[in-house]
Amino acid sequence: MPQRLTFYLLVETSRHFTREILRGVIRWSNLYGPVTLIVSTDHVEQELPQLKKIENVGVIARLQSPGVIEAVKRLHIPVVTIEPCREEFVKIKNEFQISEMVSNASAIASMTLRHFTSRGFHNFAFCGLPQRIWSSKRQEAFVQKVEALSAQCHVYPVGDGPVLPREDECLKLAAWLKGIPKPVAVLACNDDRGTQLIQASALAGIPVPDQVAILGIDNDDLVCELTSPALSSIAFDLKRVGFEAANLLWQLTCQTVAGYHCIPVEPTHVVTRLSTDVMAQDDELVADAIRYIRGSFRYPIGVDDVARQLDVSRRTLERRFTSVLGRSVREQIELFRFEQARQLLLQTNNSVETIALLAGFQHFKPMLRVFLQNEGVSPNVYRKKMLTQ
Repeated sequence: MPQRLTFYLLVETSRHFTREILRGVIRWSNLYGPVTLIVSTDHVEQELPQLKKIENVGVIARLQSPGVIEAVKRLHIPVVTIEPCREEFVKIKNEFQISEMVSNASAIASMTLRHFTSRGFHNFAFCGLPQRIWSSKRQEAFVQKVEALSAQCHVYPVGDGPVLPREDECLKLAAWLKGIPKPVAVLACNDDRGTQLIQASALAGIPVPDQVAILGIDNDDLVCELTSPALSSIAFDLKRVGFEAANLLWQLTCQTVAGYHCIPVEPTHVVTRLSTDVMAQDDELVADAIRYIRGSFRYPIGVDDVARQLDVSRRTLERRFTSVLGRSVREQIELFRFEQARQLLLQTNNSVETIALLAGFQHFKPMLRVFLQNEGVSPNVYRKKMLTQ
């Protein structure tokens, strides 16, 4: 380690996404310092000071402040940025080989569809924000995944202008929601957009989640739980991202690496709250079966148990399931167990054997098989991958 480094942290401290990244930076600093961390609480207006000596200085920032961009251009200091919002910042990034943290839009889309299709949805929609590259990427990935299911994704027309004042935007969102087929599952580009959709649904008199299920991205728990109903959201392992960003910035500052580097921001799981806690099925038999499975999958139930509960033959149940959902009853049971096991792997320190039992698997081997089918890796490898320190 050279003489003391200085990292300027020009990101929001008011948002969960960036606060968690900063926690990862702090953890790296505590392990591998000495590093001086200078954080700006008002990153949009913040400008880097007139530095007399630029050695051993690096920046983690959103490239939204003209002052920061000018400093980067003038000083050629190492920068790791959260994925830029607008095209003009992409040009700066490419010109100066600025490294970045980028969310995996394809993985977000896949996780979203697993969440929605397991609840029986066939109609899908996406609501983004104008002039946000990350929103456009999430929209493109989600539309592609939906179309791969031979379904249609209804996209909210954001246009090229700025977001309207909140009341006007809610009216526009309400009109859009009224015009799309229901029941519908909507992916919002982030949690803020998700809360707007919940408000717009109330304005339009459309019940959430019965007619419109809404899923956000980022899992800002305060934002999600302040809405009524509370907003389900996709979570990321942001502390790991912040840790890796600080380590990369150290390498760039010390010139042990050079050029552009990308730190992937991978989704870990869906935090299910009331906004998606619903079964959307026109087929009452299938809907009743899924409700029963959701309430009982932690117990050693099988296909025959579900058929007896609904007083139908196993053959009838299997035929209706395959026709409506394209999967068997056993696969539906395993899907719920898989989702539960994945959350327990990320949210607890329990052993994989204990988690297998808590999630409803009779022992570890069935859980291993399901993880290999869905994630391509074992539960232990999945946990290490998602929670790398």
